[in-house]
Amino acid sequence: MSRLETINFQHNPFLGSFFRSAEHNYKGFFHAHAGMEILMIHEGTGSVTIPHHVYRLEGGSLFLFQPFQLHHVRATQLDTVPYVRSVLQFDPIALQPFIKPYKQLEQLFSYVWKGKMPQQAFANLTKRFPIEQDFALFHQNYASQIEKRQEHYALLVIRILQYLQQDLAERAVSIEATVPHALSHTEAILHWIEQNYMEPFELEKLANELHLSKYYISHLFREETGHTVTEYLLALRSKEACQLLLHSSLSVAEVGTRVGWPIPSHFIQQFKRWVGCTPLQYRKRHAFG
Repeated sequence: MSRLETINFQHNPFLGSFFRSAEHNYKGFFHAHAGMEILMIHEGTGSVTIPHHVYRLEGGSLFLFQPFQLHHVRATQLDTVPYVRSVLQFDPIALQPFIKPYKQLEQLFSYVWKGKMPQQAFANLTKRFPIEQDFALFHQNYASQIEKRQEHYALLVIRILQYLQQDLAERAVSIEATVPHALSHTEAILHWIEQNYMEPFELEKLANELHLSKYYISHLFREETGHTVTEYLLALRSKEACQLLLHSSLSVAEVGTRVGWPIPSHFIQQFKRWVGCTPLQYRKRHAFG
């Protein structure tokens, strides 16, 4: 199964799914894709993992994911609490003309697209803004013809940005400033992997540097993310390999070495497992896309 989604925005730069319910056996997986993503949680409980952070998932929350940002959504208690969400995935370049007339929103949009965001989760938005109604209205009137209703899709994104702008202003959060916070143990593990993924991985080395036991690291990470440390490492390596294949002239072997797979045959095997094709096939498919 492919873990890193390939989304072609050439024919339709605006994609979406609305009020989708998860199956009872829904596990989620680490994945990344081109384009931005807005995830609206209507119902559910669980966690959302991105580089450096683990956020709580709950109804009324909204999450922003930047292009090619690795993330994992984990829904829990599916027997008693349904997981219902709406997802907007879009090419940010295609959205720019619609946002250009709104100067302050244009600045915010550029920031959430390319900036180093200190916050990508917004809790309890539905208690203060009519965002549920906005999603429902779009779903009822335009969701079946998104490719013909691009201006309405853009207006939905603009409305969401306006809510986020007001939320940030009410909490006196500046998009210019990033306030560091103490990392939880899981976030420290994520940070360590992101700094060392290109090196041979040893759980013992990770444990020693964080002054934690190997058992505690393995148990805690799986408990909070739903996956193992190794699964996150492999997903991150695959995501970084995709970026290098698309945006560098490095050979396949050189890309493998850069991301921690110095043996070409092993790199090709692992890449195919996570992406669904070989590195060379991936590069050829997306060379002009």
